[in-house]
Amino acid sequence: IEASGVTAAHQPYRTTTMNNRNQTAVIPGFPIMVNGKSVDNQKEEYPLLSFRDITYFPMTWKFGVDEFNWDYSFDSINGLVINADNIKLIQRNLPEIRAKNADGTLKNNVAVTPAFVYYEDNRGQIIQASLADTSRTRAVYQLPVWTYGDGETTVYAGLYTEGGQTFITYHQGGATMGTDYLIRLNDDGTTSLINDTRFYIKDFDDISIKYWIGPAPGPGQLYMQGKDGEWYPLGNQDLLYGWAWKVSANQSGGGSNQDTCLIGRDLYILGFNIKAENTSTTGIYKVNIDTSETVRISSREVTGFQIEGDYIYYHSDGIMYRYSLKDREEESLGQLVKAPDKIYSFAVLNGNIYWQDETKRSLHNLKGVDLNPGAELSGMGLAGDNKEYLVASFAETAQSKYRMMIFDKQGKVVFKTSDEALPRHVYITGKKLYFYNITAGTICIGELR
Repeated sequence: IEASGVTAAHQPYRTTTMNNRNQTAVIPGFPIMVNGKSVDNQKEEYPLLSFRDITYFPMTWKFGVDEFNWDYSFDSINGLVINADNIKLIQRNLPEIRAKNADGTLKNNVAVTPAFVYYEDNRGQIIQASLADTSRTRAVYQLPVWTYGDGETTVYAGLYTEGGQTFITYHQGGATMGTDYLIRLNDDGTTSLINDTRFYIKDFDDISIKYWIGPAPGPGQLYMQGKDGEWYPLGNQDLLYGWAWKVSANQSGGGSNQDTCLIGRDLYILGFNIKAENTSTTGIYKVNIDTSETVRISSREVTGFQIEGDYIYYHSDGIMYRYSLKDREEESLGQLVKAPDKIYSFAVLNGNIYWQDETKRSLHNLKGVDLNPGAELSGMGLAGDNKEYLVASFAETAQSKYRMMIFDKQGKVVFKTSDEALPRHVYITGKKLYFYNITAGTICIGELR
């Protein structure tokens, strides 16, 4: 047992079995640690007890105040009052009619904003519910039946929020000939079709860029939309854009990548010279959207990058780098791992670098400190009105203390919970936190500090 400042949602324990009139608890014989200190339970005036495989500690001043730092009081009017310093959560319940997987578990296809919560129900409908009163609902979209399925199963869809708006995405049809759909769910209950192609489309204010992310990618598939609404080729037509592409002795292939950014009139995007694939590697290219001039900014092989401020951050061969957009110089930030281990993923917030190793899948800072010892990172992403927070989620492991952590721009942990939640389930505006709690099955609302 450890005082960690962790927050967790209340989960009522419901059963149809009545307790016996008399119950028996036992003094456990196994070792007990409180805040890293061993407790000799046999010598305790009020020992810890074990009941139904749960260990209970006595509500004494020793534990409540000295060990757990509770604000702890008792009087004849209010009885026992306990206040902890962790963040308090308000919960909103969701109905039982939500969509389930084939094994009976919830799909957890949920998105939340300060005004609404969206979820998929058991009939393949996307439901919009008022966050103030989740019993007030309306269906805003019907998922289509999957054309390659049994004639009844609807497409597998994903809900998420971005830039204050809610979207749903799904794939219809087969892997090769099918279509990806992106649809915006508007607050008034209407929907807007954003994309129904295999192109990835990125809008930068009044400038739109697209590139192919479907099967059989090829060179020259980068386009910019003109004022007349038509799409025009952009960049070096020998390059494969927006893919982390690799070539081995017997085959070539890769995965599409959404790391692209427009700075002034220069577009930064991954590229691979497919016309010289035997000698080429994937790298970061700068493409001028007026002239199509295309320049590789570093000779290093790079499969992903992030731009923050005046720097481009990326890694290659286990070393983290940053490239100055002003000075056009590359700087090594240090060797983080050595082969055969690799940097699996990374994120940057206010110059603070968070990265995941491929072997243990742990989350580290630039100094190599494991930020949630024993835990396997399952996802991370930026959140907040100005992307001022980093949300990290973790898989369940025996040593993991937290399932989700939120870091601010100074690198401080401002929220941590033992409940499961994913970055796509989190919405932050100001210091107000909204998220779908997978463990409790509820929407949680709190205030970050």
